Amino acid sequence: MNVEIAQRLAAMRREKGYSQEELANRLGLSRQAVSKWERAESSPDTGNLIALADLYGVTLDELVRVDVDIADDVRFEEADKETTVEVTAETITAAAESAAATAARAEAAARVHELKDELKDAVAQAAADAQPKAPDTPQPPPPDPKTRYAPQAPEGPQTSGHPARSPWATFPYPIACVIIYLIMGFVFGWWHPGWVVFLTIPIYYWIVRVVEYDPNWRASHDDTSSRG
Repeated sequence: MNVEIAQRLAAMRREKGYSQEELANRLGLSRQAVSKWERAESSPDTGNLIALADLYGVTLDELVRVDVDIADDVRFEEADKETTVEVTAETITAAAESAAATAARAEAAARVHELKDELKDAVAQAAADAQPKAPDTPQPPPPDPKTRYAPQAPEGPQTSGHPARSPWATFPYPIACVIIYLIMGFVFGWWHPGWVVFLTIPIYYWIVRVVEYDPNWRASHDDTSSRG
């Protein structure tokens, strides 16, 4: 119902001093029906309009007349509401389409990544299959339990790698130096210069080592040992 008519019905009811409950009782209606008329949520039918006109002492035209300017404003407001509703619906539709397109692009991108991973795996597998495989190395047979703990014979003569020792290397030269030093001290009294004899000990062993590593001496020593 028109807002102007709803406001006029409420104003006439107040002028007559009726409450919504009293007016509803006079018309044989519920208070909620009268409240909806005055809030422009519903419209009274023709019989109720005639009853209201008689009750308020006005003509039916005065009761439901609508001013032209107000009617234009009402129509403009209703048209604006419809336009707003249409724009809102279009905005919601566009937002839904944009969200659907974004979701589709995200799904497509995820599928592309999956295909890339699958392609990489396939290429790696193909490269691995294309490489020649090394022949299997035969494994040695397990040891025979009968010979597992048998004593092993030496593979060859064991040599220490050191040359044969000469008699000079086993000679107790340091003891001889001590005896010589005591003789020089007690017999000749040469205690002070006599200690020089101890300096010959490293010289003696150096000479012995040189002789032992001499090839000629080693050859002659081996011949002597073989003849003996």
